[in-house]
Amino acid sequence: MEGLIFGSVENFYGSGSGSGDGYGYGSGSGDGYGYGDVYGDGYGYGYGYGYGYGYGYGDGSGSGYGSGDGAEAVAYQEAVIACSVGERGSRLREQGAVLAFWRSAKDGTPANSGGGPPRTVGTIEEIPGPLEPCTRNALHATLQPDKWKGDRLWIVALYPPVVHVDDDKCASLKREILAEVPNWFK
Repeated sequence: MEGLIFGSVENFYGSGSGSGDGYGYGSGSGDGYGYGDVYGDGYGYGYGYGYGYGYGYGDGSGSGYGSGDGAEAVAYQEAVIACSVGERGSRLREQGAVLAFWRSAKDGTPANSGGGPPRTVGTIEEIPGPLEPCTRNALHATLQPDKWKGDRLWIVALYPPVVHVDDDKCASLKREILAEVPNWFK
């Protein structure tokens, strides 16, 4: 895992509350009778019966909250990249490349602006400079693929020079599509 460059995933927070209620009722009735004659000593007997029913229902919902530093998400992404590109990824990093993610539409075209034909594994794109991140004068990738839209998820190499924008976005003049991985952010 050494040599992978990732931005930090600061915090994941959520909050929620829950409530529930319910009610029910029941009723029953019964009767009994008895008889007897008394002749001096006396005896008697009796019997009775009864029935009852009841029902109730209730519902409730709720959610919880938690926090974390995102280390597990970063470690998972690092493992996905390492397993998907293997030894080649190590060689690319030694040459100064940044390995990151890129999301596309179903047909392999850019999902977050940009244009051009569908991309496939092995596609190498190169544009003339100057490098201007967040414009058409840059090829982009992300270190936090959950922040971007797209149906397909790719691992890409951005070749030097690479500019880091914010904590998650990277830009370069040359990008290679290395592998497609399952998009767990759908």
